[in-house]
Amino acid sequence: MKDVESEAKKFWEEKEAEKGGKVTFYTFATFLGRSSDRQVTNGGLIYSIDDRIYFEDFEKENWLIKLVARKSKYEKTEFNFKIGDIENTKIVSRNSALNCIAGYTEGSETKPLTPFMRLFAKPVVQITMKNGTSMFFDIMRASDFLEALKTSEQV
Repeated sequence: MKDVESEAKKFWEEKEAEKGGKVTFYTFATFLGRSSDRQVTNGGLIYSIDDRIYFEDFEKENWLIKLVARKSKYEKTEFNFKIGDIENTKIVSRNSALNCIAGYTEGSETKPLTPFMRLFAKPVVQITMKNGTSMFFDIMRASDFLEALKTSEQV
């Protein structure tokens, strides 16, 4: 267990050195896609350093696919954005997110999930940028992530 902890500590130290700041929040997330784009399901990490949010995925190890399928080249997904460029955030249903990603609805048309409806629908986080595009994430600690965004905006 100590090896895992030391590897994680080393990973975050490298990220801080690379990005030039301290990690203030991190959790696991699945990036589902952007509005009017294509659906993806990239599992990885979402984290904040200073005034930016970063997402990066990692190559999945699936031995069955490696045996059966042709070699598919892994392309790393990594991007970031300024917290100040966020127009708003809300929790929406996964179905609403997928409809927006597919271009069937606009990001402004998605409805926030009520606490009651969260019992029946898979909740995901919609981040709408000031330029009008939306990004959708299934975030493991979504409420903590949203709280970290509020804290970062006040600094």
